[in-house]
Amino acid sequence: MKPFADLPQNQLSKVKFLVSDIDDTLTLHGVLPAEVYTSLQTMRNAGVRIILITGRPAGWCDMIARFWPIDAVVGENGSFYFKPENGRIKRVWIHKANERAANLERLTIMADKIVGEFPGTALAEDNPWRATDVAVDFAEDVPALSLTTAENICNRFIQMGATAKVSSIHVNAWIGTYDKLSMFKRLLADEFGCSVQDVMQQVLYTGDSPNDAPMFKQFDLSVGVKSVSAYAMPITDLPKYITNGDGADGFLEVASRLKQKTYK
Repeated sequence: MKPFADLPQNQLSKVKFLVSDIDDTLTLHGVLPAEVYTSLQTMRNAGVRIILITGRPAGWCDMIARFWPIDAVVGENGSFYFKPENGRIKRVWIHKANERAANLERLTIMADKIVGEFPGTALAEDNPWRATDVAVDFAEDVPALSLTTAENICNRFIQMGATAKVSSIHVNAWIGTYDKLSMFKRLLADEFGCSVQDVMQQVLYTGDSPNDAPMFKQFDLSVGVKSVSAYAMPITDLPKYITNGDGADGFLEVASRLKQKTYK
């Protein structure tokens, strides 16, 4: 990974989509700083599309789509996107309601078993607002466990037939082969009439953990905040650049440079 300061300004001048993870990328110590929110508004007012891609639940994403200065939010690691449109929210899901309910029932059984197998973990407090996945908490509302423990939980979900990814606070599990990138591709095609190939030099992605790997691998302008270096990720899964600061501090390094360019 190269220092973010080494990313040429002329490449940043081409950015038309600022795409970002939320937890521990836009936040710092669990808090969204006012400066981050303001920077999203400033960039959007200047013509940059702001798209957030998160492992957080549908209930949270509904609020984000309604009240944040964004163009769309992809949630539950790629299960859906919500897009504000004329005071309403357009909701696009991969699975139909009956499939979501059946999958969630299976996943809940898995998660209950896994929490029993890994002392110190808990079902994430945001699970009641999830529609398509489950989250096991290893570092948010429980005393932080090791990343090795999180990886073992992830592998256990996979052994039980789920897809699973580690974030900075949770292990998320779902049924299906989708991820953050696959739903972002669908969002681009459905809402902006373009493909990933069309916007390869126009998308900058920021993230912090293994569930961001599909986006890191896809885009040359992929930036990890400092904590991404703590994960034992294959080199091919890592972002191309890394910030000096962690969490929101790192994101603000990116936002500050983006705001230097003249948007068209």
